[in-house]
Amino acid sequence: MSKSTIKQQNESDDMTVEPQVKKNKQNQKTALDFRKYTQQIWLAGLGAFSRAEEEGNKFFDSLVKVGEELEAKTLDFADQTVTKVTDKALESVYETKDKVEKILDQSVNTSLNRLGLASSKDIQHLEQLILSLHSKVDTLIEENQALRQQLSQSSQ
Repeated sequence: MSKSTIKQQNESDDMTVEPQVKKNKQNQKTALDFRKYTQQIWLAGLGAFSRAEEEGNKFFDSLVKVGEELEAKTLDFADQTVTKVTDKALESVYETKDKVEKILDQSVNTSLNRLGLASSKDIQHLEQLILSLHSKVDTLIEENQALRQQLSQSSQ
């Protein structure tokens, strides 16, 4: 081999060795970077876990408080709704009861009139007439007694 061939071969070997050295250094740097990032990710995970544990309790407590407030509002709303529904139901029951009573009264009065029996209104009217007649009879009795006294005094 000639000197120039050996020189070219040495240069060619240098060129082959030089990129390999660069690749090895680059691979070592990448491996170190990877380890560094892996370590950072691990530490970040530990930090996140620790913070989640600390703040998780606070967050849980705040959720419980919000839940209690919501439950109180819901119970108030439910109580109001139940009260409204109950009031409407009672009102409806009373209205229906009044209607049924009126219908029964009318039916009973109609049946009594068909049978020729007096209704409570008829009896009340008769009572008023009797009281009026009683008052007139009392007045007539008093006038009759007054006239008798006058006659007996004039005959004496």
